[in-house]
Amino acid sequence: MKTKVFVALLLITLGVALHAQMQNSPGWSSGFEVGIARGDNAGKAENLAPMGRGHIQLEIFPFLFTRIGLGFTPLHATKGSPKGYSTATMMGDYRFIFNPWYEKKYSPFIYGGVGGSYDLSESDADVIPHIPLGLGLQTQLKPGMNLEFTLGYNLANSDGMDGRIRPDGDTNTFTGKKQDGFYNLGVGISYYTPSKTVRKERPAQVPVVTPTPVVQQRPVDLKTIDSDGDGISDYDEINLYKTDPRKADTDGDGLSDYAELMQHRTDPLKVDTDGDGISDQAEVTSYNTNPLKKDSDGDSLSDYDEITKYKTNPLLADTDKGSVNDAEEIAAGTNPLDPRDDVLDLTEGATFSLEGILFDTAQATILPESLPILEKAYTALAANPEVKVLITGHTDNVGNDASNMTLSLNRANSVRSWLIEKGIDATRIRAEGRGETMPRATNDTEEGRAQNRRIEFVVE
Repeated sequence: MKTKVFVALLLITLGVALHAQMQNSPGWSSGFEVGIARGDNAGKAENLAPMGRGHIQLEIFPFLFTRIGLGFTPLHATKGSPKGYSTATMMGDYRFIFNPWYEKKYSPFIYGGVGGSYDLSESDADVIPHIPLGLGLQTQLKPGMNLEFTLGYNLANSDGMDGRIRPDGDTNTFTGKKQDGFYNLGVGISYYTPSKTVRKERPAQVPVVTPTPVVQQRPVDLKTIDSDGDGISDYDEINLYKTDPRKADTDGDGLSDYAELMQHRTDPLKVDTDGDGISDQAEVTSYNTNPLKKDSDGDSLSDYDEITKYKTNPLLADTDKGSVNDAEEIAAGTNPLDPRDDVLDLTEGATFSLEGILFDTAQATILPESLPILEKAYTALAANPEVKVLITGHTDNVGNDASNMTLSLNRANSVRSWLIEKGIDATRIRAEGRGETMPRATNDTEEGRAQNRRIEFVVE
């Protein structure tokens, strides 16, 4: 999906550039070509395939052109062979044509550009970026019509053009990497409008002597004058923004009036718009904080206190990423720069329950939604390597006692295995199943049963 979005944005950008060139270019043309193509993906198993392509072209300079084209070729290799494949490849690209001998009868040229290909035979195929490179020869058949011969190569940026995965040792001819590509040979016709036109000379006119008009000085228009060069007219500074039209930075905070008004939306008459104790210029250029909010990360600590007093990150509500935000740590007397004191009570004999760990129904497979909760336990154990714990699994009373006991043990072992895979020493963790024997709430309601389905940690 990222590749498709990238190619789509690229084609849109190139299309806008092409449109802009059409407004100023001295000439444009269109054309088509037909020929043959052969893949560079399956060695001797490759077969020749027909190819067709249409294009439009703009003249940037007499020797340099831009060309956008769209083509199609059904690349394929012999079916039944180990390397057999078949595609229906649609190609679009943007090329630069360099033709320094454009005034000659036979003018060779080279081309290069970027583009993308899409396999129409696969409904879920990706757009594959590729680079077209090649050379050609052009000659004029008659005014307004050229004949072209081209020989080129299209190099894909991946091994996904033909739908066949290359095995190890099978690499591209030119790059030595697992990249697809294909050769093309074509002949085409292009139709163009000559870039120069002959202008008819107007007949000479008899000069008429007229008296020299008296030029009167126009009054100064404040709407067009910008005395301090800050990008805002004096008229707007005086009447609209109340800033000093003689000073580019009225409040002297290091940001121009234009930057404050048009870019950062800060007050050009105040050094510190949000009143947090940090100048607008420092917030924008040094700390990347929000000059319109005293508390950029929303953790209840002002940017000033975080930067100057606590040395925490004003852009992160939880600087040490230990799961407790900076304000709560400071209120509790813990260190907001050390994750080890954030998460859980790991004193000997302490018990804590991890709420919200989810498993597949009647299974011990941990669901992905549980990972943020398990990360808390992992962070605490990793930060305190001397602590050993017992993991206990608990169920509600749905089902028989034996199956619930087995299920609770399997789920406790699943949590234990997850922590071990993350890097916690296996000797530090034990697992037990308690089944439905230790309910924390009534099993007569769904809410109570949900509380009874839990994983608990006991610090040993």
